[in-house]
Amino acid sequence: MVVRRTTLAAIAFVTLSIFGGVGAHAQSTDAKQAPSIEEFIDSMVNYHPYVQAINEGNYQAAAELEIARSSFDPFIEQKTKSRVSGYYDGTNLTQRFTNPIEDYNASVFGEYRIAGGDFPSYEGDYDTLSGGEASVGVAMSLLQNREIDKRRTELRNAGLATSQWQALATSLINDFIYKGVSEYIAWYESALQIQAVSELLATASEREDALVTRVEKGDLASIVLTEFKANLLQQRLTLAELKQKRDMHAQMLSFYWRSVNGDMIALDSDKLPSDIKWPFWIGNGQLVTLRNALRNHPELDVMKLEQQVVQNKMALADNALLPKLDLTASIARDVGAGSESLEGTETKVGLSFSYPLGNRKAKAERAQLQSKQRELSHKLTSTEQSIVQRFEQALIYWSQAKDIVSLQSENAELAKTLSKVEKTRFDAGDSDMFVLNARAQNEIKAKIKEIKAKVDLLKAELMLHKEAAQLYSF
Repeated sequence: MVVRRTTLAAIAFVTLSIFGGVGAHAQSTDAKQAPSIEEFIDSMVNYHPYVQAINEGNYQAAAELEIARSSFDPFIEQKTKSRVSGYYDGTNLTQRFTNPIEDYNASVFGEYRIAGGDFPSYEGDYDTLSGGEASVGVAMSLLQNREIDKRRTELRNAGLATSQWQALATSLINDFIYKGVSEYIAWYESALQIQAVSELLATASEREDALVTRVEKGDLASIVLTEFKANLLQQRLTLAELKQKRDMHAQMLSFYWRSVNGDMIALDSDKLPSDIKWPFWIGNGQLVTLRNALRNHPELDVMKLEQQVVQNKMALADNALLPKLDLTASIARDVGAGSESLEGTETKVGLSFSYPLGNRKAKAERAQLQSKQRELSHKLTSTEQSIVQRFEQALIYWSQAKDIVSLQSENAELAKTLSKVEKTRFDAGDSDMFVLNARAQNEIKAKIKEIKAKVDLLKAELMLHKEAAQLYSF
């Protein structure tokens, strides 16, 4: 999966944006039939502004990395000094090209100097022959900054920050997909329940017509019909509540479902897809894959990368405890006419040494970073255990959900049989309307529970993929 992902400010923006847009109205005027799950997820990750905001973080992280790399860009500098009044009259121009090198905190340079006029003896270093002086050299660190320095630390940490953002973006998108698909199957559950109740109500309405005829003929007391109508009203009330729930989820679903332009798409809540193409089915093979994925969970990746950042800072703190010993070496040659003392090739070597007594700042920073390392180690252990625990809880729920589906399907079938038998007995005069209504109510409740159990199984499978952060890897 390639997800374009750097800053906590970007995270805050995208986190707030998901909640800030819920109250908006779908911009598509024509309601459409719901897509399959895969089509729905595809629209979320490709066209939703929440994900697009996350993707921008990748460009920001890449820019931060490029900024860190720029510390090693070659550069040119020029210095000019002229004495414009006084006893002496001289001008000196120096141009230098420097190319930094990562190893040894080194840099190679080439320099050209030219001077004209008169200088006092203590400024004799400015003097060159008439054609100027050309030199090449190298500068490097022999102790402090030899193995690591601030520029190299920033470059390494910028690369780690990019990887951190990618891991965090994966986690954010995984959670976002979970919210969207959860809303989808909540709508799907309500829509299926409405279908089932509507079919039962259609049968009940036909029976009502038959009862009206029997009452008119005097075969049944009118109170029997009244009892039946009261029960039918309860069923219609149940249907109305289900429609209310369905339409609420359909409205919320439009926030997640997006067109190629990023506009919200209104959902025709009456139209169920012929096949939702559920991609998160769980079997033994999938369980093994998901368990293995826990070791590479993005939450763990973020923390492990943070540990590497601290390790780099630790190396920099250790580096600060070393004395500074820097070497500069160059070869120079003047050309042209002038003083004989400037003729020939010059080789220059310089050493500079410094070391702060006490160095309390570096020692304190090192102790602070050591504590940070221990903190991250404890947090990593806790996070690993938390991820495993959440997965095991989801696994238990999934195992039980499978058993509940089987029991609820059996219960729904039994309630349907009892209701059918009770209708036969009522028509034969062996039962009363109270028992018949109770059987009908039980049939509806059992059917609703069966559908809920089946959707709960989908939710359990979705949760397993979510806890393994694998919702966008199917």
